[in-house]
Amino acid sequence: MKKFTLKDQGKFYYSIDPKNKPRMYLDISETLIVETEDSSSGHIRKMTDKRDYKKAPHSNPQSGPFYINGAEKGDTLVVELLNIRPSIGQGNTRLQKWWWYLGHRESAQTISDFLQPNIPDGLRIMPIEKDTVYFDQLALPYKPMIGTIGTAPELEAVSTYLPGHHGGNMDLPCVTNGCKLYFPVKVPGALLHLGDAHAIQGEGEISGVAVEMPAEVTLKVGLIKNKAIDWPRIENDEYIMSVGCTGAGRTLEDAIRLAYVNLNLWMEEYGINRWDAWELCSFLGKVTLGNIWCVAAGFPKKYLR
Repeated sequence: MKKFTLKDQGKFYYSIDPKNKPRMYLDISETLIVETEDSSSGHIRKMTDKRDYKKAPHSNPQSGPFYINGAEKGDTLVVELLNIRPSIGQGNTRLQKWWWYLGHRESAQTISDFLQPNIPDGLRIMPIEKDTVYFDQLALPYKPMIGTIGTAPELEAVSTYLPGHHGGNMDLPCVTNGCKLYFPVKVPGALLHLGDAHAIQGEGEISGVAVEMPAEVTLKVGLIKNKAIDWPRIENDEYIMSVGCTGAGRTLEDAIRLAYVNLNLWMEEYGINRWDAWELCSFLGKVTLGNIWCVAAGFPKKYLR
């Protein structure tokens, strides 16, 4: 088992880029404990702190990338999340004043009428104790997840603010303890990046921010040789799930259909023809919503051969 600390990281990456220099090399089946910073790059620890945008103008700093020995283009990287725990016993959240502007004109107008022009800052420091997250006096369940994780695209950098074929800022609550993630390998070593841990987040992350926390993540890496996938996949004890994202000319409706197509292709590997799979997903399919831009379409494993 190896450990990778914030001191080992040094300067954070704010894009998932095939040109990012590897910070550590891992062998297949190796277990790693990696420290990650919160989305504000560690600038907010108490109520009087302010984000220094001159030093860190972007969100979602990434630990790594980690070079996986033996990983080549056309393989699939497997990442098993074993444990996600808070490293300092607290997280923070706030209201994003610009978040409601994003969207269709009609929805933006409706939301602006609801929120009014003077949206409060809403900064809160939220203690995390055992399995509880405190929103003032309201006790919430601790449901840790990794918001941003992925492998390097083949040709160009992608901001850690965005999701895509490589994974990235998916903000899917199902990316949590005990799940396996499958990512396409597009460059030698895969270049695994991760960060942006949350203590709890609802589907949609509607305010644009969850309970952002620095974390210590224990994971194990694996590799499926000569197996290419187009989009990330997720597996837990109950479901197999395929990811789809919005993008230029691609709506959330399109992303859901895309995720189900990817899921059906995975179900074919279990011996279910695509037409049966398409119907079965109408009966038993489940959609998990990430940060409005990303979804995971799932099917119960107990019905797979």
